[in-house]
Amino acid sequence: MEVGRPPPDAARLPNRWNELCRIDLTPHHSPSLWKLKNAESLLDFVLPRLQLQLAVIFLVTQSLYLLFKRFNFSRIVSEILAGVILGPTILGAIFPNFTKTLFPAEGDIYLELLAKIGFMFFMFLIGVKMDPCLIVKSGKKAWFIGASATFIPTIIALGISPLIDLVGFNEIPAVKSVIAIQTLTPFPVIACLLIDLEIMNSELGRLALASALVRELLGTAVSTGFTLLKVIVQVSPGMGGQTLFLCLALVLAIVFLGHPVFLWIISQTQEGKPVKGVYIAFILFAVLLSAIISENLGLLYHFGPFILGLTVPDGPPLGSTLVERLDTFIYGLFAPVLLTFCGMKSNLLVVYNLKFMGTLWIVILASALVKFTANLFPALLCKLPVKDAFTLALIMSTQGIVELARFLTQWENMHRH
Repeated sequence: MEVGRPPPDAARLPNRWNELCRIDLTPHHSPSLWKLKNAESLLDFVLPRLQLQLAVIFLVTQSLYLLFKRFNFSRIVSEILAGVILGPTILGAIFPNFTKTLFPAEGDIYLELLAKIGFMFFMFLIGVKMDPCLIVKSGKKAWFIGASATFIPTIIALGISPLIDLVGFNEIPAVKSVIAIQTLTPFPVIACLLIDLEIMNSELGRLALASALVRELLGTAVSTGFTLLKVIVQVSPGMGGQTLFLCLALVLAIVFLGHPVFLWIISQTQEGKPVKGVYIAFILFAVLLSAIISENLGLLYHFGPFILGLTVPDGPPLGSTLVERLDTFIYGLFAPVLLTFCGMKSNLLVVYNLKFMGTLWIVILASALVKFTANLFPALLCKLPVKDAFTLALIMSTQGIVELARFLTQWENMHRH
């Protein structure tokens, strides 16, 4: 097969009419500087190009973070802005050859793979930092606010979803995806925000954390229910029951097998001694395995790692060791790769359909208003001061890395089909 030519019909994946089996003939390793024709040809090889991409992303994100830190901007702002700068919006428009050379389209798969692996371990690490007992300890306020933040936006989204079909846009799937993602209130995003604001241990911070955790629990149950309903309607009731059984089996296996194993690892660690490296390696293997199983069950690939992280006892020696060894690497390198990659996929200079963009902005603003209101009024009903209720609603309406990861997944699905 010649490079650059579409593959023959025989290369089409079975039963997947719109997907092709592509062959990447790009060499991975450079033969060394002495055998290259020029310095630019070094980027024709996958590994040197990927290493340079990571170095550039790290340099730009950290520089922007140091610049914006004095203005109390969140780290996520600098990481997304780095993607906008490196993407087609700024450098790609000013220096087109820069983007084509350093970030060619055929190299996206490697950068995206690293980004998703980093996000998977990011979710695991968030689970490790969480205390599942917080749900049990949560008072009526957290349960009421968390339940309202779950069901009110979901019910409204389900109510207006059929009305969108009457509009007649070709981009209706995109609008529906935006509505679905706007209803989320992911716990990891809220936790990261509270850490950045340094109010995690305040009364308001604890209430926001508990409410977000309740929202995460109920939201996961609702999302899984919709997934099973889709399988039942589109495939068969038997397949839906099988999927439900396998999902429950995965969660129960992680909880009732993983937690005892972690307790055993703690018992094998002498007081004051670090956890052995072989145990850490085994846990990282378990993270990858749980992601593979989750993906093949039709769940989000980070679902298993997040549940696995919840079963890790927090604090020393195991929880603190995992955080100490993974925190800098994940937050300093892998998480910025995902956010920067998302920023690079956007082109703010291209507004190809003003009518659709206007509709999209209305949907986003309306969704944000609904989510804010769904948190504000329950907080007021719980007799919180107006200022605290307003602040809590703003915190619970925050968006971050989880929503961006979901947007990236939806973008890939739409371009694939």
